[in-house]
Amino acid sequence: MTAKLYPFLTFENAKEAMAYYAEVFGAKIITHNPLSEAQVTSLGLEVTDLEETTALGEFTVAGQKIICADATMNNPQPSSLVAILLNFEGDEGAAREFFNHLASSEELRVTMPFGPHQYYGQLGQIVDRYGITWFVVTE
Repeated sequence: MTAKLYPFLTFENAKEAMAYYAEVFGAKIITHNPLSEAQVTSLGLEVTDLEETTALGEFTVAGQKIICADATMNNPQPSSLVAILLNFEGDEGAAREFFNHLASSEELRVTMPFGPHQYYGQLGQIVDRYGITWFVVTE
């Protein structure tokens, strides 16, 4: 049996988050589906503009699909228990360029500079404005 595994991230405003990833990470937004009137009613939400909501969004970072949605539950909690690892395999130049691009942004915090690593050829770690940890590695 095989399956595909995609990160599914929830945000207080997923549409805003997708725009952030497009601007800072160079993400490509694939899809943005707003909540329907029926969903808003069933969830008991107060929404003035459905287009600003996200029932399902998809975007890619370095060609990898990430799925997202608005956190429609009360008081969503950020988690540092899950991280996203982007493996550029043997392409150290692309990995370094991507990491340096991220590191130059004031929207991110570098927690480990890109450099040699005992388990990966190269590894760098950043945390984005939503508290999500990203590893950029080569093998």
